[in-house]
Amino acid sequence: MKTLASLMIILVGIGFLSAQEMELKGEIVEITEIVSPEGDFNILEVKMRIEDKEMVKAHLSPAWFLDTEVKVGDEIMLKGQYDEKNQFKVREMRYPWRLDRIPLKIRSETYEPLWLKTRLKEISPIYDPQKERQMKGRIVELYIDQPSAVMEAIVETENGEIFKARIAPEKFLKNRLRVGDDLELKGSEVKSQEEILILTREIKNIRTKEDIILRNAEGFPDWYEEGEEIKQQLEEPVPEE
Repeated sequence: MKTLASLMIILVGIGFLSAQEMELKGEIVEITEIVSPEGDFNILEVKMRIEDKEMVKAHLSPAWFLDTEVKVGDEIMLKGQYDEKNQFKVREMRYPWRLDRIPLKIRSETYEPLWLKTRLKEISPIYDPQKERQMKGRIVELYIDQPSAVMEAIVETENGEIFKARIAPEKFLKNRLRVGDDLELKGSEVKSQEEILILTREIKNIRTKEDIILRNAEGFPDWYEEGEEIKQQLEEPVPEE
């Protein structure tokens, strides 16, 4: 009975500790991209060596959500907690030599991913070529709209104007955008809930010098065509040998 009681105390203790938020500091020794248990998208998993030489695997976020690239050899500080599967979910991240900066928030206080947002119901915007305009600005926020699975960005221009850019599904973009990127955009302006919304047709990423085409001249999304090609390939009969 005494052994059973001791075991129960240990198990309760482990459960209690796993729910506690803690800070870890260490060096990244490995970075992999895994399918997130929180949805059908990829996130970064880092293996880091903490101060007592113990190895810890931590779940960050999609690479595009981070305002800086993480690399093997980087020293980082993480705040988070272990979940019921003993996986360390990161809520905040910072670099030790950038203590003057506000920590990058990855998850909310309740550990909901901040790269996922649910937009309020609104009328589906329609692309109008007559309302096209060109914009320049820096991405200050990047996230996936949950109902549509389309990536959206909050962009700030040089004069401080803020607008929302609706871009494309994450799988179509393939990590070609990141928080902090300077962009030149072309798209159709839509008034949505008293804010400026740009249905983006073309993007030039100044950081990568890449031109990203999202829609044709009439505003039809290129990722629809890609999806149709994949669907047709799957439906084509396999030739008999």
